Amino acid sequence: MPSEVALEHTVADYIEVYQERKNFERLLSFYAPSAQLEDMIYGHFATDRNAIAKFYDWPNSKLTVLEGKPLFTVEQKVVDPLQNIAFFSGVFHRFSYFGEELGPWRFLIKLQFDKQGKIIHQQDWINYTPRSLITEGKNLNTPFLVDDKKGK
Repeated sequence: MPSEVALEHTVADYIEVYQERKNFERLLSFYAPSAQLEDMIYGHFATDRNAIAKFYDWPNSKLTVLEGKPLFTVEQKVVDPLQNIAFFSGVFHRFSYFGEELGPWRFLIKLQFDKQGKIIHQQDWINYTPRSLITEGKNLNTPFLVDDKKGK
């Protein structure tokens, strides 16, 4: 199990690499091979590190952050080493994506870590606008809706 200091350091490093959006291999190194990523609003579920790489696809992305800012600013961060979990929230700054100007977007990201300090589960809650970006998203509540019906 990572120590409190080690987990804090890992989370800070992850945030810095994600904000800079330059070193894709380094970003992927934070994830365990079997890590999962749920983008709850967009409706995407990635089942392992390769699927996460395909979802992010930084090398082929045409994303440019505007106004010389990092990709996002963290406004609040909570790291709990007893549960190997971290939450951070903030704002994705304005950016251009394939020529379309988007943002700012508020967000909350939850990271669950294994005993080696690798991310095993990530859950994103990002307030995407315009809403047309997510009209084709899958409803990730489905497994829970099925379970709720069984309990009645």
